[in-house]
Amino acid sequence: MDEAMHDLTLLATGLYGGELPAQNGGGIRLVVPWKYGFKSIKAVIKIELVADEPGTMWSTIAPNEYGFYANVNPEVDHPRWSQASERRIGEFSRRETLPFNGYADQVASLYAGMDLSEYY
Repeated sequence: MDEAMHDLTLLATGLYGGELPAQNGGGIRLVVPWKYGFKSIKAVIKIELVADEPGTMWSTIAPNEYGFYANVNPEVDHPRWSQASERRIGEFSRRETLPFNGYADQVASLYAGMDLSEYY
């Protein structure tokens, strides 16, 4: 709930001044800017509150590769590649990956006390 209620979490209904097209998640898409992209749910159909941590597609099919929280943590490598650097769309050189996608000052407190090498 802390992640969902955070000021940076968005429910997007548009893109570039227009309606959100189906290929981008239209009618409504969840955007969580400090997480890896696969955690930004493409198309919201319903929201259900549950008592226990739910399974997700990615953590179910590849639990050793995709953690439930999926925070951007350059200190935890993906099993098949380093996450210490990234290349942004439109750029040709690599840059250092920032913790929490550069939003550490705003969101790191949400994960205080968690082992971020386990709950990445």
